[in-house]
Amino acid sequence: MKDRLLKIITSEGLTPSQLADEIGVQRSGISHILSERNYPSFDFLQKLLTRFPKLNAEWLILERGSMYKSISVELPDLFAPERKTPVSPTLPENGKPLSEVKLETQNPKPEILPSEEGSQADTPKIQPEILHPAETKKTIDKIIILYTDKTFSSYLPE
Repeated sequence: MKDRLLKIITSEGLTPSQLADEIGVQRSGISHILSERNYPSFDFLQKLLTRFPKLNAEWLILERGSMYKSISVELPDLFAPERKTPVSPTLPENGKPLSEVKLETQNPKPEILPSEEGSQADTPKIQPEILHPAETKKTIDKIIILYTDKTFSSYLPE
């Protein structure tokens, strides 16, 4: 365990005392593990894996596999054109062929309203209801804005 903890420390560019501060344990706890006086507790391992989620728990505990998880999740491209679902040639409501039916294809853009005086931030309010074609009416429940300084603002529609 000592060697794996040292690998984490060097890989993350930390000192043992910085690691202790990062995961919220006493500095002496790290020192005791590195001197092989003590083994890490479950709480210690849990804090370490919570703070460094990319660490492979199996590697940390059993020394199997690689140090970091290999994640190959395909995330949707938010800027790619929407994929249209196949539509039957006739609409069930009226039985007319699609060529005779005029479909609305414009996505309405949210209306940006000026912020109210006395609000906590100078960010504009966004109209909470947005209609999408061929879908039921949806409403916005909450808007969360994440800032680069790791703070956030939360807005609820009125």
